[in-house]
Amino acid sequence: MAKARLAVLLALVALVAAKPSFRPKIVGGEEAIAHEFPYQISVQWNYNQEGEDPFHFCGGSLIAPRFVLTAAHCVPSQLSPDGFAEAVAGEHDLSQYDSAVQRRRIEEIFVHEDYDGGVGPNDIAVFRVNLPFHLNRNVQLVQLPEQDELPTGVCTISGWGSTSFTAFPTYPDILMKTTLPILDLEVCREIYVGEVVDDSNICAGTIEGTSSVCSGDSGGPLVQTEDEIIQVGIVSWGGIPCGGYRNPAVFVRVSHFIDWISDKINN
Repeated sequence: MAKARLAVLLALVALVAAKPSFRPKIVGGEEAIAHEFPYQISVQWNYNQEGEDPFHFCGGSLIAPRFVLTAAHCVPSQLSPDGFAEAVAGEHDLSQYDSAVQRRRIEEIFVHEDYDGGVGPNDIAVFRVNLPFHLNRNVQLVQLPEQDELPTGVCTISGWGSTSFTAFPTYPDILMKTTLPILDLEVCREIYVGEVVDDSNICAGTIEGTSSVCSGDSGGPLVQTEDEIIQVGIVSWGGIPCGGYRNPAVFVRVSHFIDWISDKINN
């Protein structure tokens, strides 16, 4: 059972190790309106070769003109000698050219010092890009919460992750979205016995399932939109099948790491 619960994260690691045959949708979600989430980042591998299209393997969020917030397990391997990782803003349909898209090369990566790899706490990273993103209607910053603020209520998630309710992923081209309620942390721990659900995590989803994040959504933003858009979580891991019974998603709680994020951006 533990192996099945780890599968979402392991599938994402596999995306960093080999080029997928399909583009990396949220399970039980719907298509987003074009540029509905202007802070959404697609982390892609650019082969830097003619005839080889870049491919999406993780999500992220734009928190400053040169900084992207994502999951630590989204740090890419070197897939090709001349290739490089990119942060892509203004993206909506991965299969179509869009003049709103801005591509920036990731030139520095900050992984939390206490992240031990795989499924676990402190799954957070900040990427610095080579040039600032140009902020406009389609590319904007997301606001972060106050230090140690505890989110409650309903949240919104967006990403290009798998839409499959089975162990076999299927990936969309168009950005997807869904809403998820925050789940009590103790209930989440009872479900994921044997795994570490830390105080620095939050869980979202329902016991019954039907909608969730999946492979390819990792690193993406979980936000609340009541008065203003605030990012409360980062997609970390979850159970297989995605959106299944007793398989809530586990997120990094952003408010736990505000001081750490500020240090990386400012220093």
